[in-house]
Amino acid sequence: MIDQYGWEYHDKLPEGFRLATMDDFHVKGKKKIGMQYLIKRATQDHYEVHFVREHTRSQSLKPFLDHQMVFVKSE
Repeated sequence: MIDQYGWEYHDKLPEGFRLATMDDFHVKGKKKIGMQYLIKRATQDHYEVHFVREHTRSQSLKPFLDHQMVFVKSE
């Protein structure tokens, strides 16, 4: 689904996704560029779709990870 601002989201956690850890975002110190992840909105039952990009930083993800709001596809 797409919200009014153009953000892609799911209204429930899709099958095959699990709670993420920081280790899910890199392999041997290299970011998994292009990997999809979901962030659950705090105020709504929506899961926003995001992708790891070159500019994605762990310090930006950490608060969401600490609050168990980030999900990745199980491998």
